[in-house]
Parts: sequence; C-alpha cells; structure tokens
Amino acid sequence: MNMEHLRAFLCLAERGNFSDAARDMGMSQPSLSKKIRRLEDVLGADLFMRTTHQTSLSAFGRNFLDEARNLLDHSNRVMERGQKLARGRAGTIRIGFTFSVMDLLTTILPQFSENDARFDIVLEDMSSGEQEHALKTGQIDVGFMRHGRNEELNFLSLTHDNLVLLVPRDRHDIVGLADISSSNLPLVRFKKTFSYGIYDRTEQILNASLVQPAYTLWFNESLSVIQVVCSGLACAIIHRSSLSILSETEKNFTVHEIRHPSARWEVGMATYDVGINPARDIFRQKIFSYYNLEKFV
Repeated sequence: MNMEHLRAFLCLAERGNFSDAARDMGMSQPSLSKKIRRLEDVLGADLFMRTTHQTSLSAFGRNFLDEARNLLDHSNRVMERGQKLARGRAGTIRIGFTFSVMDLLTTILPQFSENDARFDIVLEDMSSGEQEHALKTGQIDVGFMRHGRNEELNFLSLTHDNLVLLVPRDRHDIVGLADISSSNLPLVRFKKTFSYGIYDRTEQILNASLVQPAYTLWFNESLSVIQVVCSGLACAIIHRSSLSILSETEKNFTVHEIRHPSARWEVGMATYDVGINPARDIFRQKIFSYYNLEKFV
C-alpha cells in the first residue's frame, strides 16, 4: 500500500474539502483526487461520499480511519529507524532508574550521549523491584537500581544510599531514634506502595531500636515528607538521596545518621545478560571505560 495515498486520505478526512487538503499537501486538486481514487481501487470500496459542496467519510472510510493512522504511524517509525541506521545510530537504550541514582545518572548520561551518539536514550522511572522484572522481560535494557537478591542479574555497584532520621531544626531534644518514643511528634514513614524496600528496611530498624512513636503518618511522596518535617509537624525516616534536590535555604531540618545494617544499601547498574542485546552490551562497556568506579563508592 502506498503511504502517500494514506497520507492523502488522512489529510482529506481531516479537512473535509479537496481544495483545502490539496493545498495543505502542496499538490493540485486533480493529483489529490487521483491518489484517493487509487487507494479506493486497492481497497475495493469508496472512502468518501462526495457532493458539490462537501466531502465526508463513508461508513467504510470511518471504519478504515484508525487502521490508516496505525499503518502510517508504523511506516513512520520504520522510516525513522532506517534513517537512524543510515546516520550510524544503533537504536534505543531503555534505562530504568530510581531516585537513589539521580545524581549518578545525570553525571553518566550526558557524557555517554556526547561520546556515543549512536543511541537514543529513553528513561523509565521505576522502583528497584519493578526494574528487576522489566530487565528479565525485556522492557528495559539497563537498570540503575538498589542491589537486590536476584542472582540472575549482573549488578555493578557504583554508589550507595542510606536512610536517615529527619527532625525539625528547632527540635534539639531529638538527636536519634531513641528520642522519638519520648517526643510528642509523629513519625512519617513511606507506604509499601511507595517502596517495599524502604518500608521493609524501616521496619527492621524500628524493631531493632524498640522505637514506639506517638503515632505514624504514612506517605507516598518524598517532597511531602520533607515539607511536613520542615513545618515542624513530624519526624521522618527518609532516604538521603531525596534531600539532594533541595537548596541549603530549604533545608529547615536536621539530619541524624541511623546506625543499623539495614539503613545502607548499594546502588548501581544492573543488566540481564540473556540473549543478544547490542545496545545493552555497548552501553555497559562504555560505562566501564568512562569511569574510575572507585570514585562513586
């Protein structure tokens, strides 16, 4: 099927007038009419009902409209892919990431794009658990995530993140987890739906510390947690990486370290090395060659 005939059909369907559609496509009205007629001959049915003053879609034309759009979209994607290959571009790298790796990722990706322009980069905001599944099902090529227990994934540790206790700046009586029980402030925690990993680690820390907050507030969003603490309404256990987006003047809180094995975790690059995936392999090789990895530890 001729894609130019499909473009003519879609343009005429939108404009509803041969003269307007021909002008939009930069061709004469007889040329447009010829393309429409040839498409109708191929399909074996009329796409339009024509009168002296109006051109409207036939019942068949209305049914064919979505199919035509899908065909043309697919054709455009194929053509774009071919043009990229002709320019030496190798395709698309789909990268999953969590907030814990944002500083690392914003350092790596600009240098990768500058040094290897063969790939388009598509970023997907995913939890570490979601990335594990997405890597194994081929939805993403590379994951930047928390180190998990999945031994099928090839994991390269690049940095770390940790949980800290966030306290309103004027609450000098709270200097650690043990002080939460005696304070009158609630403790903000993240729901399981936000991150099961953070939820589970926080649970282990509180159980080991025998902390009994006055009551618990459950949140799904880091910035909301920070705002509540800055307002003096609560304390919070939060991942340190979420604080990096704030300026110094916005940090109306005090950060206290949490000394527990569950409070710290490795973050890095994960791949699922099954099957042929040139984008994955080239990207990983470039990361190895671009960086002295010790600097991120």
